Amino acid sequence: MSLAQPTVERCVSVAIVDDEESVRVSLRRLCKALGMNPTVYASGKELIASLDSGTGHPDCLLLDAHMRQMTGLEVHSHLRGSGVRLPTVVYTADDAPELQMRYLAAGVTEYLRKPIGAEELLAAIERAMTQPVQG
Repeated sequence: MSLAQPTVERCVSVAIVDDEESVRVSLRRLCKALGMNPTVYASGKELIASLDSGTGHPDCLLLDAHMRQMTGLEVHSHLRGSGVRLPTVVYTADDAPELQMRYLAAGVTEYLRKPIGAEELLAAIERAMTQPVQG
């Protein structure tokens, strides 16, 4: 299945977690234009509450590395500790190589640096969705 041309049977559901509204809106629009079903969350706590209540069932997670309440790494670690395994694409404007290594060592599937282009995002989500989630 190509995400760029979703089938009627299955549309990829993407959860976008970012504390900046403009980024959430932009990524939501981009994912929708790429044929995905995006849901946005203003914080990791919102995502966790949605998953805990059973209302959120994303196929893939787009997660900002730097947020005020919980960092992307804290959100990812919480989900892992709760047994939630989602293909996860982390994005950041921080170009520190040690940050990327820390996220990848924690089991994040893909790591992108801002600004993120449509093709780059689509490729990262496709790779994340086809790789086994580390456990």
